[in-house]
Amino acid sequence: MEKSAYEKGVDRISQLPESVISEILSRLPIEDAIDTCFLSRSWRHRWKDLQVFNFSVIPFKNQKGFLDEQGHMRFFSLVNDILLHHRRAPVRKLRIRYVTSSVMDLDYAALKAWVYAAIGSHLEELKLKSSAGWKLMLPSRLFTCCTSLVNLELAACQIDAEELTQVRFPSLKNLKLVFHNPKLITNILSGSPVLETLDLRVATKLGVFKIHSPSLKRLYYFDSCSSRTELLEINTPLLEYLTIRIYRKYRLISVCNSHNLLEANLDCYADANYDSYVAKLINSLCNVKSLVLHPYTRYCLVEATQFDLPEFRYLLNLEFVNMNFDARFLFRMLERCPMLQVLTVHSQSPLRASRLEWTQPTNVPYCLASQLSIVNFKTYNGIKADQELIAYILQQGLALKSISIGFAYISINSEQGHRMINELWDLPKSSKMCQVYFNSYQDSIYGDT
Repeated sequence: MEKSAYEKGVDRISQLPESVISEILSRLPIEDAIDTCFLSRSWRHRWKDLQVFNFSVIPFKNQKGFLDEQGHMRFFSLVNDILLHHRRAPVRKLRIRYVTSSVMDLDYAALKAWVYAAIGSHLEELKLKSSAGWKLMLPSRLFTCCTSLVNLELAACQIDAEELTQVRFPSLKNLKLVFHNPKLITNILSGSPVLETLDLRVATKLGVFKIHSPSLKRLYYFDSCSSRTELLEINTPLLEYLTIRIYRKYRLISVCNSHNLLEANLDCYADANYDSYVAKLINSLCNVKSLVLHPYTRYCLVEATQFDLPEFRYLLNLEFVNMNFDARFLFRMLERCPMLQVLTVHSQSPLRASRLEWTQPTNVPYCLASQLSIVNFKTYNGIKADQELIAYILQQGLALKSISIGFAYISINSEQGHRMINELWDLPKSSKMCQVYFNSYQDSIYGDT
């Protein structure tokens, strides 16, 4: 019988194309990639042709918990040798994650040298992250020389926005930034003509802040600062997905040219003096097909005075996250969503939900009687208000095809779980097509009705 290639000692990996070998090495931890130099003479210098680098920098500690300076210096020396002395192949992708418990552990000179080594027209991806107060001063040439850059992620990095008068990112499609200067964002957006995804984390005071981009399709906006903002203006005519999480006081959020918007996810907090901005925001999003509302957003909409919900004539998917049970608001929303097909409700924990009461609506929403086909009731607790809501949906949902009931705190295979399932199973159902699913984190069962 003929021997296999392994038995013959045939080196098939070395016979692969250079591009494939480089891709394999780039996916290995950097230490393992370097160790391939011991495989054979032909592999001695292959790692030096790497173009993709992933560094997770964890400061070395000795047994007493103090910084091991020798181990720390050895690691940085190794990375310096890799980035500053590698051979002809330029750096295409550089990802640095600096895990440190103290800013005292940071080696700014080394980090800055690594970034400088990667800058050039060949760079396609740059990601710099830190778990501490890392404020690395980046060179302005990063924003003018990296014309092939597609992905850019910067966390806690400082750039002098006054000096950054020109930005040239003709290939940039994805940008994630923790920023301290609104002018910086304006300059980057103006120099990124094909940008599609923007993830912004606000770390400074804002007066008036404008996000204008003719190409943007996805926007994630997070602001947890406590100071007041007068205006956030979003003008992105191609925008399809919008996520806003705000925990500060805004006077107004203006979303212009939202006719292409498909999905909106809103988690907006405001006190009684500022809750009107949430109502105005929801009015500008009435053409979305999918809408996710978090507890603070719902609270602001309930509390906003002189506010009428718009008609969501195209809305197909509606989700309430951790809903503080308010049947009146739920059915107000359903009445304004005539084409709704999927409803998802996350209930509260049993402790908080035990005092809530069910109030049956006066009129059956149009979507419930004719369009709604899928209901997902997550974190079911067995309280009376939740059970009565499910009973009402099953009774009035003439087009209902499936309802999924998830048990968050109780196993469906326990005695209590069986009792709760039997109670729900016996509820009358108007739709003969309806299928009922029960599930939990541990197990699941399926039943037809």
